[in-house]
Amino acid sequence: MLEPGWAERMTRNAVDPRPAGTGFVGPRAKLIAAGQRLLLEKGDSEYTIEELVRRAGVAIKTFYRCFPNKEEFLRTVFTTSVTGALPRIREYILAASGDPLERLRMAVTWPLVWHRENESLSRVIAHEHVRIARTSPETIAATGRPYEAFVRELIADAAGAGLVRPANLDWDVHIITSIVTTSFHTLVLGMGEMPEPDRGALAENVWRFCLTALRGCGPASAGATAP
Repeated sequence: MLEPGWAERMTRNAVDPRPAGTGFVGPRAKLIAAGQRLLLEKGDSEYTIEELVRRAGVAIKTFYRCFPNKEEFLRTVFTTSVTGALPRIREYILAASGDPLERLRMAVTWPLVWHRENESLSRVIAHEHVRIARTSPETIAATGRPYEAFVRELIADAAGAGLVRPANLDWDVHIITSIVTTSFHTLVLGMGEMPEPDRGALAENVWRFCLTALRGCGPASAGATAP
């Protein structure tokens, strides 16, 4: 299990607005950080550009020098929020265990475990994902690539250790990350029904399913063994 508070720390540190080795925070980074705070506080992206620039402490003309319009800005905020935390998540998972299969389990289950510690932020991220997907599916695809690459790396490591036998690595990565994303939306937005009574078991059941699909030969979860 992940240690308590890990998700909160990763969320808080998802974006470091300062270039490495400096204390300078540029206007673009200020705007993105302010947009993230407003998303979380308001629960949606309906805030105005005037609210945003006041929060960021920049002029409205500065906003339009950095971004062509609000929608492009919101796409940047979404992408930064989702991908910005991944390097720290990757670092945590690789440090937490030397077992390739356990690392893969953590990577598959973390979005669903993260939800339990960050329900309000999870709802905002899920709603923005659905909203942006309607107008800019390419943004959603680009946002998901770093996570897909990490899952691919971990499957390859587990396969190299003889712990899983992926039939087709490209397709397996695509299907597994799609299942995780859909399960996240089901959990957060109620887009579908889950077996009762234990909604909290979703993360481990997703992992059990993925491990079986990968023809894994390790424990599916604590106290359970994969076929």
